[in-house]
Amino acid sequence: MRHPLKYFPLLWTNWITIIGTIVTTVTGCFLVLAMTADLLSPLEPYLAAAIFMVGPMLFVSGLVIIPIGVAIEHRLARHRRTAEPHPLAISIRAAFEDRKIRSRATLIGFATLANIIIVAGSGVKIVSFMDTPSFCGQVCHKVMNPEFAAYERSAHSRVACVRCHIGPGASWAVRAKIDGLRQVWAVATNTYSRPIPSPVHTLRPARDTCEQCHWPAKFTGSRVALRTHYQDDEKNSPAVNALVLHIGGEDPRTHVYKGIHWHVSPDVEIRYEALDDKREHIGKVTRLDKGKVTAVFEPAGAGGPVKEERTLDCVDCHNRPSHAMDRSAAAALDRAFGEGLLDPRVPFLHAVAKKLLTRSDVDRGKAEDVFYEGLGEAYSSEHPQVKPSQGALRNAAKGLAGLYRANVFPDMGVKWGTYVNHLGHGGDEKDRRGCFRCHNEEHKTKDGKAISQDCGLCHDLLAMDESPDNLTEPLKGLMPQAQR
Repeated sequence: MRHPLKYFPLLWTNWITIIGTIVTTVTGCFLVLAMTADLLSPLEPYLAAAIFMVGPMLFVSGLVIIPIGVAIEHRLARHRRTAEPHPLAISIRAAFEDRKIRSRATLIGFATLANIIIVAGSGVKIVSFMDTPSFCGQVCHKVMNPEFAAYERSAHSRVACVRCHIGPGASWAVRAKIDGLRQVWAVATNTYSRPIPSPVHTLRPARDTCEQCHWPAKFTGSRVALRTHYQDDEKNSPAVNALVLHIGGEDPRTHVYKGIHWHVSPDVEIRYEALDDKREHIGKVTRLDKGKVTAVFEPAGAGGPVKEERTLDCVDCHNRPSHAMDRSAAAALDRAFGEGLLDPRVPFLHAVAKKLLTRSDVDRGKAEDVFYEGLGEAYSSEHPQVKPSQGALRNAAKGLAGLYRANVFPDMGVKWGTYVNHLGHGGDEKDRRGCFRCHNEEHKTKDGKAISQDCGLCHDLLAMDESPDNLTEPLKGLMPQAQR
């Protein structure tokens, strides 16, 4: 049997070709092993990013270095007047004449095919990895940590980021990758915004993304919604608001759109002027029915310079569908009591915790200890007669730390209320965001007709600040067992 090295082409003519051969061979073998390992068990995000983004570049670099070394060697040989025809030219002429050359040419062919497979496989792996939530949310961990943390808790946590942020088709994918280069540069140079601006003004229209899964035309009708909040008394008494939400959609009998989803009727188009980058201050609102302007609502006062003209779609109300954060510390506490993250049997816990949780300067890593100490001091000074046990305080501190870490990211400038959810109109009476951006009785036509703020347009009130004990039996049946 002949020695295997006799079948290798004469590439190792100088140190440049040797380096190129080593880089290509080692990187190629490592990529094959990494792809095999990733198929058996997905790699960690940072490791996968390093391998499948850096690896192919090293592999191709090695392939580029090899012919450079061969060319340099050929020039040196010519300078010494001992130049010989290029090995590739000899191989081509002698391929059908010399058995050794044929063997070498065959080996080169197989090696080239293997190189193509490795590069193609790595390229596919890179593209597929760049489409994963791990890449979007964890590779640039510090930058996207607030958004990724909210995404993992959302109803869309099993939907890949690209399904909403890019959608189907090549043109938007290319646009997103080009825009991503700017973002990579901002991360590399530490010039990215803190916090990351919202909304995304280059986001694809919702009809191309959201409506791939959701169908606004589907008649949903009305649904009962219960909103429980807790009071600052000793028993953390729950109070319930019960609403009938007129979600609406297309009525299957009349084929007329009703309720909240009237806004996305195919026969109705709502255009508006945003007076700020956050789309919280709205200028002129125009209604079109079947393409014809039927009403123009102007805001009270001078308004201001127009930042953006936009056609209303899903994300103007559902602006945080996968990245929702609690509207305020009080809202977070209400959720925590309702979900059992905090024990309502601990006296005055709602009142004491609300004062502590409103802070936005606590070190996230030390949040539990900070809240534990704060709870102890607050109870000692304000309610010493009912101070809970150390174990109860520790459990409460753990719950508060979880709420804090889900909503506050000091290093990214994210605090309570940084990202407002426009779905609804929660908050105090001065909060003019959400539905009240347009439904404020201040946008009027020339003849004085206003965009109504009538509550009955979107919901009917069944109970307001009622104790769960006073609710009707049907409403009690809708409440979680632990809250009844």
